[in-house]
Amino acid sequence: MTQTDFQNLINRVMTDEVFAKSLADNPTETLKGIGVEATPEMLDALKDVDANSLKHLAATFGDDRAAL
Repeated sequence: MTQTDFQNLINRVMTDEVFAKSLADNPTETLKGIGVEATPEMLDALKDVDANSLKHLAATFGDDRAAL
């Protein structure tokens, strides 16, 4: 995944509630739907994460701050 792809993913999570929920509920299919093949590490990171947590994390990256 390129930096641009990652930023696009972050922007979409922040602006598209349905996408954020879909990513939280079914990350493999959601990422596949946008042309991203999920790695085992990506799927592990998304396991048990809800849409609100994804939006919070995306906002952190969106503010050009390191995720804590």
